[in-house]
Amino acid sequence: MKFTLTFVAAVSALLSTASAAGTHWTYGQDNAGPQHWGTLDPLYGTCGTGKRQSPIDIALGAPYVTLQKKKMAIEYKPLHNVLCGYDGHAVKCEWESGPNHYNTNTITIKGKKYNLVNFHFHTPSEHRIDNHFADGELHLVHQAADGALAVVGFLLEIQAKANPFFNFVTALDKKVDMAAAGHGFLVKNPKTGAEEAGKEQIKYKVAKVDFSSLIKATGTFGPRWEYDGSLTVPPCTEGVSWNVVKTTIPLGLEQYDALVDLEEFNARFIQDRPHA
Repeated sequence: MKFTLTFVAAVSALLSTASAAGTHWTYGQDNAGPQHWGTLDPLYGTCGTGKRQSPIDIALGAPYVTLQKKKMAIEYKPLHNVLCGYDGHAVKCEWESGPNHYNTNTITIKGKKYNLVNFHFHTPSEHRIDNHFADGELHLVHQAADGALAVVGFLLEIQAKANPFFNFVTALDKKVDMAAAGHGFLVKNPKTGAEEAGKEQIKYKVAKVDFSSLIKATGTFGPRWEYDGSLTVPPCTEGVSWNVVKTTIPLGLEQYDALVDLEEFNARFIQDRPHA
C-alpha cells in the first residue's frame, strides 16, 4: 500500500500532542467545529470528502460491518511510568517507546502486527450501537511498521462503583484542580490574550497500567465489530482498521465525572448518516 504525505500527517496528528497537531480545531458549534473540519486546512479535506469516515452507527446487519466472534490475537504486558494528561482535545496516555513498552504490546489483524502507541478517551461515545450512545469510549491506538493504524474501541457505561483500571483519571483531575487553584499553570487565551489557567501542562504519571482486566472482561477483545474507517479527528485519514468491542466496560460515576471535567464533550458526530 502506498502511503502519501497526507497519511504521514494523519499519523503525526494522532500520535503527537495537540500543540503539534496543526491547524486549530474544536468539537464545538463554532467555525472550527466538526462540520467545518474539512475546510480548515488542505490536509483536513478528507474530513469533508471522505467516503469511509468514522465514527458510525453500528446497526445490526450493516453490510460494511463484520461481527467477529473470535478472540483477537494480542500480546499485552503491563506498561510502566505512563504519562496521562489532557492534550487539548482528549485525555491521552503515552509512554516512551522501547523494548519494555512499544514492541511488547501488539495486536495482529489479518496477519499484520500493530504496536500499541497510545490510548485516549471520548465522552460520550463516538460510535453508536443501533443509534444508542454509550457514556464514553476508550480507544487503544495501534500502528504497524508500515504506518497503518488499527484502533480497538471500548464502549464505557457508568456504574456506581469505581473501576480500578480508570483510577488514574480521577487522580489526574484532582491534580489539575489543585494546580488551577494555586495558579500553578497558565496559558494565553488565543481569543482574549489573557493568561489563564490551562490543563494541557499537567501530566499524571501512572506507575503501572495493566490491561488484564480489559482482556478478561471482553474475552480477549472479542466479540467485536470490525470495519474499515478513518481517524475520528483531523485530518480524518481513511484506511484505519476499526475494532469496536461488543462487551461494555464499567466506569465509576466519580471517574466519569472526572473525565468529563477534563475533556468535556469531545465526540465527532456519526458519519454514515449526515449530521445525526
